[in-house]
Amino acid sequence: MKKNFYIFLLVTLFSLPSVFSQINLKVGANIGGQVSSLRGMDYETDKNFMVVPTLGVNIEVALKPFVSVITGVNFERWKKKRDVRYYNSYNSSSYESTVTEGHDFFNIPFLIRYKFGNKRSFFVDGGGFVNYFNQGKPNGLMSLFINFEDYNFGLALGTGTTFRLNDYLDLIIQVRNELGLTDVNKYKTMLSGNVKTNTIRLIATFNFDI
Repeated sequence: MKKNFYIFLLVTLFSLPSVFSQINLKVGANIGGQVSSLRGMDYETDKNFMVVPTLGVNIEVALKPFVSVITGVNFERWKKKRDVRYYNSYNSSSYESTVTEGHDFFNIPFLIRYKFGNKRSFFVDGGGFVNYFNQGKPNGLMSLFINFEDYNFGLALGTGTTFRLNDYLDLIIQVRNELGLTDVNKYKTMLSGNVKTNTIRLIATFNFDI
């Protein structure tokens, strides 16, 4: 069994160059920033999110010279400032402090890119996305501003331009809006409302021809 696995692995590795030669594949690195908001919160403010960085891997498969499929994985952290009031039970005093909460998550887009213009250097994107919420950063508080569901889904629309730096490298600048369609509020006993996400991204992608 183990021998067959090693044979399969070797055959796969040696066949990868021939597979890649049959398709126009580009792999790149994403870097940029994003700001988020939440819709449908009854009591907690849905704004006051901070602009945060995003890092990830981009994969582009060209179906035609002017049409590509875009996917990848981005690691991101939402951060939000809150005013929290602390109470001292011994002397019945209280004070207010501003804290920063956050939530780590992985973002996976599934987009169709249509290229147009001079040398097809402009494009529009359309499709969807999946967010996987990974780990909260409550900074010592008992709970976050919201307890997220494990996943959420939505629509993604974007536009941008491509700069050809050399024969093997592109620089892509794009703006994308991701509108969540599913409720992310996991525990409605703690926070009422059907809460949905919205994220605007500005991304620079360095794409390498494979």
